[in-house]
Amino acid sequence: MVLIDILEESRKNKKLSTGILLKNIFADNWSKTFLFDSTADKSFSYKEFFTLVIKYSEKLQKLGLQKNDKVCLLLPNSVDLIALYFACLITRLVAVPIDPEKNTNEVNEILSYTNYKVIVNDDPTSLRTTNIEDFHNHILQNKVNINELEIFNTLNYDDLFLITFTSGTTGIPKGVMHSFNNLMLSASAFTKKFNFNENNIFYHNLPMSYIAGILNLIILPFISQSKIVLGKRFVISSMLNFWDVPMRYNVNTFWFIPTILSLLLKLDRGELGVSYARNTKIIGCVGTAPLNHSTKLAIEKKYEISLYESYGLSETLFVSTNSPDDNYENSAGQLLDDVKLTLSEDDEILINTPWMFLGYVNLEKNLYFKDGSYTSGDIGQIDQNNFLTITGRKKDLIIKGGINISPKRIENFIDEFGAFNEHTILGFDDQIMGEKIVCFFVLGTTSFNDDMKKKLNSAIISKLGKEYGIDQFVEIDEIPKNTNGKVDKPKIREIYKMINNDSGN
Repeated sequence: MVLIDILEESRKNKKLSTGILLKNIFADNWSKTFLFDSTADKSFSYKEFFTLVIKYSEKLQKLGLQKNDKVCLLLPNSVDLIALYFACLITRLVAVPIDPEKNTNEVNEILSYTNYKVIVNDDPTSLRTTNIEDFHNHILQNKVNINELEIFNTLNYDDLFLITFTSGTTGIPKGVMHSFNNLMLSASAFTKKFNFNENNIFYHNLPMSYIAGILNLIILPFISQSKIVLGKRFVISSMLNFWDVPMRYNVNTFWFIPTILSLLLKLDRGELGVSYARNTKIIGCVGTAPLNHSTKLAIEKKYEISLYESYGLSETLFVSTNSPDDNYENSAGQLLDDVKLTLSEDDEILINTPWMFLGYVNLEKNLYFKDGSYTSGDIGQIDQNNFLTITGRKKDLIIKGGINISPKRIENFIDEFGAFNEHTILGFDDQIMGEKIVCFFVLGTTSFNDDMKKKLNSAIISKLGKEYGIDQFVEIDEIPKNTNGKVDKPKIREIYKMINNDSGN
């Protein structure tokens, strides 16, 4: 059975073929390169990577962990983290990645929901964690050989495998639970649209603790037998030499977030990247947030890269995508095979996928479903050819630099801070970050000068994280309310538009 047939069979009969697929991928590529670590200038063959997985699996077992125990992975992007995901899989453990750039309060809140057994960290001073150096120093009991791939035939891929945390509209981080089959089936349906194969070289520079960094840039390249180049995690300063690593490793497949594309237009002044992109047949997948149409056109003109927008959520995984065969302007693409989508009375997108999440660790799953479909919170349209267009967002989230931000969390913190009589947080379009955070406030009894703004923002960042920093403060006479007593956000947007027009912006 060839791998493309196994992928198709896996979608139809997932219990039968997942183990066969994983075993064959490793066996058929045993001596070929799977992963390049650009930070260490080191490559890993499938055999070397599997050896690392077995080594880390043995270490996890020595820690006394048992089936379904939760392992919190508080690690930066690294080969270690990729190997630990696979080690958790074959050891029948649940991986709970946590972004190491979150502050202590955020980390502790997430930990409080997980009932974890072990935290793996790279901080040798932390007393409550197992340091990654302990995994490096572990000595394998026996030399790994290809016969050990039989372990993939012994696993239940419908078991809980992964919990990732994403911001919720209530202000509480949502712990989204998935099986490995969910990830594999979603990735295989997406791969079918592009025919990814061993000739594709993916560039991984997104956070590995979020679902896009796991599904899009680890599981998807792996099942398509593509190569992965691990670069440094995206930060604004890295845009000045964005193309250095891709050029060194001949990367031809990217997962762009809109913020990266906007920054490339603003900061990439040299010609090397332009020349490389134009001479390389680059596939540019775009996800995590809507892409501004003018940015899309400017990138395609400057770099001659075709950009393929897609749509998905942490709960539903991939839903739709444009592809080389069908690339519709201003569209989030065509529904993937077996995805069902309907619209509610107010055009909210209701989703049903074969790889729907298992539930939340800290919230009631059924509250997010209507008539058996997941309520996305997004407003959209679907045409007769199953192409999806996102026209707005019903849910109250801000997507800043590809990261979901809960306005409610900021509002709750400002309540405690006691700076204003009234206030509300909204997101507005931003050319670079996708959206910016704007705080509208009604002044209390004291003044609110620049020093107080800095003090409040510093407190927000310290408590909630740097992504939550307020980009703009706008004083207004009152916070408009509708007949139900709720904040009239459309009215506030009108006020903001008038303020900008009056100021000449």
